[in-house]
Amino acid sequence: MELSKLDKDDLVVVTEIAHPDAQMQQRLMDLGFYPGGTVKLVLVSPKKDPKAFEVRGTVIAIRNEDAKYIKVALKEKNDVR
Repeated sequence: MELSKLDKDDLVVVTEIAHPDAQMQQRLMDLGFYPGGTVKLVLVSPKKDPKAFEVRGTVIAIRNEDAKYIKVALKEKNDVR
């Protein structure tokens, strides 16, 4: 599933980042979007782009254009990691 396809309050784990721009991929990883990291969609703008995600205790807005390159899996409700 792509990060850009989440519903509000979905909690996910990043499985892969495959941005075609190497600098943007590194920037996303520096912001906390890395495989194994937990991400939660906390805010959706009125036009649905950008969306704000909670990553490592910080809220970061990402455009759908970039979020589509971040692959995620839904986190189990009872998984406390």
